[in-house]
Amino acid sequence: MRVVICDDDENICGILSEKVREFMPESEVVSFCSGQELIDAHEDPDILLLDIRMPGMDGMDTAQLLRDNGWKKILIFVTGEKDQVFHAFDVQAFHFLLKPIRDEQLKEVLTKAVSALDGGSVGSGREERYISVKTTTSHIRINYSDILYAEVFNRKIVIYTLKENIEYYGQLADLEKMAGKDFYRVHRSFLVHLKYVEMYNGKIIKLSNGKEVPMARRSYQGFVRAYMGYCKKLGMV
Repeated sequence: MRVVICDDDENICGILSEKVREFMPESEVVSFCSGQELIDAHEDPDILLLDIRMPGMDGMDTAQLLRDNGWKKILIFVTGEKDQVFHAFDVQAFHFLLKPIRDEQLKEVLTKAVSALDGGSVGSGREERYISVKTTTSHIRINYSDILYAEVFNRKIVIYTLKENIEYYGQLADLEKMAGKDFYRVHRSFLVHLKYVEMYNGKIIKLSNGKEVPMARRSYQGFVRAYMGYCKKLGMV
């Protein structure tokens, strides 16, 4: 297992390298002090711990270039800035660690990363699409396939999944854009996953968990076209 650390702070590079070797004794650990240095090395890490705020080429630009060049494995952002999580969607970050990093948190994330690699869900072309959101207490990764619907009120979005409800501050329009064509905005306050639609009419949509959400009159025809297209794509009609 090859783990690469990229941070412009040599002290942090040293600390992370030591901790990774402690938690993953069989791994090979390499560190770089800039995004450009990492790119020039033509590395192909299994796991990359990447700082965001760096002089010159920052972490986001570095990650985007790596993804554009075909690198598909585990990307873990490391930063001291909480708001940076919302810029991580487009580069498929696996996780987001805030400095100072707690040992137990780093160990947990590395363990999950290794499991994802061993299970073949990373780098095989079968990656789950997901969104990473910041709640009041933590950063959470949510697979789009698990989302039933989302609702917005008082500047907060509530994502209803198969197992739990997750709240965060954001714009429903942003979630709608990222979620893609398997979701439809049936009302100014509701975004529905077409996968879980069980029944609909001009006033409501009933989902597979029994929840009913309102259908805006102006959205009905567009919803029907989107749902028929979704069913056709799956061979259901």
